[in-house]
Amino acid sequence: MKDRLKKVFDIKKWGASLKKMGVFTWDNIIFLAVLFVYVVRGLLRWLLKVKLIGRIFKLIKTEWLNVKLTDLMYVIDKNEDGGVSRSYLIELAFRNMKAKRNRAIVTIGGVALGVGAIVLLVSIGYGLEKLVIGRVAKLDELKMADVTLGKASSVKLNDETVKKIGEIENVEEVIPVVLMVSKVKYKNSILDVMSFGVNEKYIKVVNPTFVAGEKFKDKDTDFVYVPNTENGVLGVSQEINWIDYTERPETGVFDFSMADNSRVLVLESCEMGAKPLGYMIRSEGGYLGEYVWGESYVESDSKVVFMDKKSRKQYSKWIRAKVPLWSLDSDNRIIPKLDTNGDQSWGIGCFKPDEVLVELQLDDRYKKWTLDSFLISGSVLGEATESAVLATDGETPEASTSADLFGSEVVTDASGMEWVEFKSTKEDVNKLKEVDFSGSIVGEAYISTAMLKLLNMSPDEALGKTFNVSYVVPDGNIKGMTGRLQSKEKEYKIKGVIEDNNTSFYYYHLADAKRLGISVYSQLKVLTDSQEKLSGVRKNIEFLGFKTDSTADTVVQIESLFKTLRLILGLLGTIALAVASLGMFNTMTVSLLERTREVGVMKAMGMLSNEVRELFLAESMIMGVGGGVFGILLGFSLGKILSLVLSSISLVKGQGVINIVYIPWFFTMFIMTISFVVGMVTGWYPSKRARQISALNALRYE
Repeated sequence: MKDRLKKVFDIKKWGASLKKMGVFTWDNIIFLAVLFVYVVRGLLRWLLKVKLIGRIFKLIKTEWLNVKLTDLMYVIDKNEDGGVSRSYLIELAFRNMKAKRNRAIVTIGGVALGVGAIVLLVSIGYGLEKLVIGRVAKLDELKMADVTLGKASSVKLNDETVKKIGEIENVEEVIPVVLMVSKVKYKNSILDVMSFGVNEKYIKVVNPTFVAGEKFKDKDTDFVYVPNTENGVLGVSQEINWIDYTERPETGVFDFSMADNSRVLVLESCEMGAKPLGYMIRSEGGYLGEYVWGESYVESDSKVVFMDKKSRKQYSKWIRAKVPLWSLDSDNRIIPKLDTNGDQSWGIGCFKPDEVLVELQLDDRYKKWTLDSFLISGSVLGEATESAVLATDGETPEASTSADLFGSEVVTDASGMEWVEFKSTKEDVNKLKEVDFSGSIVGEAYISTAMLKLLNMSPDEALGKTFNVSYVVPDGNIKGMTGRLQSKEKEYKIKGVIEDNNTSFYYYHLADAKRLGISVYSQLKVLTDSQEKLSGVRKNIEFLGFKTDSTADTVVQIESLFKTLRLILGLLGTIALAVASLGMFNTMTVSLLERTREVGVMKAMGMLSNEVRELFLAESMIMGVGGGVFGILLGFSLGKILSLVLSSISLVKGQGVINIVYIPWFFTMFIMTISFVVGMVTGWYPSKRARQISALNALRYE
């Protein structure tokens, strides 16, 4: 048993076999190189014999090329043993194939049919993939990603985000887009269509087809929106309450609680885009907090806004408090947020007053403290019941001011404590507040052909026509205002028509959206410097809390689908190649039997057994490589004929030219390699038999 295992795992034996296989492969590669030069030289000599072409070649003096190819062939085929050269064996192989011309043609034709079947089917797969991807995406779109808001509610698509993303490595351009629904009034019709506030960079990247009118050019790009603060009025009937940002809104600290089954997101600072610390939930004992000034979040229907006297910047009241923090698990259940010691984490953070229930009474003991001084001293203010006397007559200034500003309702918690619940004072949720533009708008529209059909106009007829527009502004897009808003009606002139028969929309200048006060974009288009870098850029953007989408995702899915399709088509074509390979093997075997006496004569004349083997291998590889070349030409030609037929049908129906055949260079090299391997494998056994035949027995063979 040990002796058997020793024989199986004999390293020297395996090493010798591998070395022998390597020498055999290298010899065949050298043979292939010599064969290539030989064929090129043969074609050149044949062309020189053709009258017209030969004259042209002689005029340009190409005889030197024939000499150089011959020298190159002998350089590649170094034969230091004094035996028969490979070039002579190749020439002898061609003569033998010429003697049996019909058999050689049938054999090469069989291989060509098999290879042609593979080339045709796989090239159709590549062609269809290229055709579909060409319809789905343009070249620049594979380097672009659309950035929208993700699950994180604390981030915004504003100018600061544009700057931050623009600083990411390999980002070439960040282009903002404002998407709004617009109510279009034309004659007696009212249409709801999508409108895109864009700039010239966006048009160049998207590259829509303009069928009529002017190209999109940037206008009013230097405009900077400044809220109208004259006469203490801002926006829609909003009065300004001038403040000093360095002072606190109200002195002292106060108790607050929360409604049952509610949770509030606590932010690290009093800004809408601040980092979330965790959640705060209801506690029977309540919490202690203070009012501070922070980023404005005032709703559009609030009657009063707070603005700093010096900076003219809007602010809103926030509550700052130290609270225990909670988080959400994978099942969206609230769980304690633990620190490194396994204890529940506490944090000092901010949230809006309307998210909690604030105690009405603020007595003198509370007013003398700030939150920081209270936390440092560790003082206890006493029982909550002592400071919870309701100001039912409305005389408590702090409570009445807050209630007037935000709107409020007195509610009672489970322990009987009465709190103020701050609310929005919306009178009619279905009624949209109206906002106006700052100054004169550009008022130019570039509409799609689908929208043109709704307006019942032709492209040439539409140019110069006007229609009225009022925009429906999404919630939060105008700084300092929340809720859906509607712009005042403005007149737009049609300056261009874009080819798109599927979607009703129009482009307008981004400056018009900015004159409306919009500071938050609907999406960003990020252009990278190369398609390969897009994936890394998207990961960096998603790390900031945004969501990215790209046409490249669709292309990857298409490529995956067609990869499977090409594999199936290639396997079908391989069946034909396998049948042709069997036919080629049969041809070489029959050729050996017919030429047994010839083999004996060659050996008797001094030809070595290895040279006889190489002669048969030469014939099989010539037929294999020849079948590969003609197969590629056959498959490509059939594919082009099929494309021509489909293009004729497509042109009759008013569509463009269709090309469903595409052969990548690496696939061509793969097919040639397969053809070479088929020739080598099918000729290996007959050549081995020829090498082993005794010269004496061969001469006696009948």
